Amino acid sequence: MLSTMFPMTFRNPVFDRLSEEMDRLFEATTSMLPPFTDQSQGAWPGLNIWRQGDSIVAEAEVPGFRMEDVDVLAGEADLTIRGQRPDKAPKGATPLRVERGVHRFERTVSLPVEIDAERVEATLNNGVLRVVMPIAESARPRRIEVKALPSGS
Repeated sequence: MLSTMFPMTFRNPVFDRLSEEMDRLFEATTSMLPPFTDQSQGAWPGLNIWRQGDSIVAEAEVPGFRMEDVDVLAGEADLTIRGQRPDKAPKGATPLRVERGVHRFERTVSLPVEIDAERVEATLNNGVLRVVMPIAESARPRRIEVKALPSGS
């Protein structure tokens, strides 16, 4: 790749080998990354997700939403957050400026491990939705006892 981008009249086998190795390393590294899609741009609400002990934790900022405006759905390996902020204009009022309209969203993310959907807990505090998802027992590492074989085996 580098040698084709910058053709040289003098070929150096060391440079050629280095260029091939760099191409191989670049391909191997970028193939492990998730593909970039335009869907990730502007996704709302933004999510932070991390593993903490035996749980996966997700946080999303949803200002102006009440608990009854937000739904959290947990599957074995995915999380869906959706909500709708209702119109706050009083009945009979004539809007003069509307910048905070009705807002609806839905985000679904795949999780890296299976979770115990029956034990998921969600809280909403000061506009921050926090979802704690215990990792399923079947997805947790187990310590395996190593047994000695009888001598002579």
